[in-house]
Amino acid sequence: MKWEIIYHKDVDDDLKSVGPSAAKRIIHTINKKLTCEPEKFGVPLSHNLKDFQKLRIGDFRLVYQVFQKKVIVFVLAVGPRRDKEIYRSASDRL
Repeated sequence: MKWEIIYHKDVDDDLKSVGPSAAKRIIHTINKKLTCEPEKFGVPLSHNLKDFQKLRIGDFRLVYQVFQKKVIVFVLAVGPRRDKEIYRSASDRL
């Protein structure tokens, strides 16, 4: 089964901010992992992001939500792992 990927409107800006090579790697990982088995690769988050999961891609994090009934993965945010800013950005977008 192939999952449909939907992106938050600000993810495009996130990808631009990480640079072209990192963005290409992130998109490749999304297409490889999240379109096939999104629950298998993610780690559940807690608190106000409890319905979301995170995926580590090198030095970056991806925050996404899986909608089982609609076979959709919603990518909320992409950002560096080094600080917790990715989670603040994701929370602000809810």
